[in-house]
Amino acid sequence: MTGKRALIVDDSKSARAFLAKILEKHDLLVESAESAEQAIDYLADHRPDVIFMDHMMPGMDGFQAVQAIKNNPRTAMIPIMMYTSQEGELYLGQARALGAVGVLPKQIKPADVSKVLYQLHLATRQAQRRAVELSPLRR
Repeated sequence: MTGKRALIVDDSKSARAFLAKILEKHDLLVESAESAEQAIDYLADHRPDVIFMDHMMPGMDGFQAVQAIKNNPRTAMIPIMMYTSQEGELYLGQARALGAVGVLPKQIKPADVSKVLYQLHLATRQAQRRAVELSPLRR
């Protein structure tokens, strides 16, 4: 599925790089932003197919960014997956109430990303299997 784009928003360069490698195995074009403010600026001119949003960032946090993105009619329909060390049912409920489709842990597994992309119709079963098979975490 070429042409599908993902935006990773995280102040951690290593976290962005790690998630980007997983997403690229699904043939997604990956863009990144190191802050929520940078992501909002990016979205003024671009429309990714999915956004992976960290929660704890300097300046605007992930929840504030989700709220801003969902309140803008131009970007409201972009699925946002929180990608964070925050966890628990309360956190998941808060994220969903703001408009995020779910929460992935920072200690992410390629199979979890594959499942999310498949559910969002951004990956085929074949690409999902290939990404899991090629995962450096399986070796």
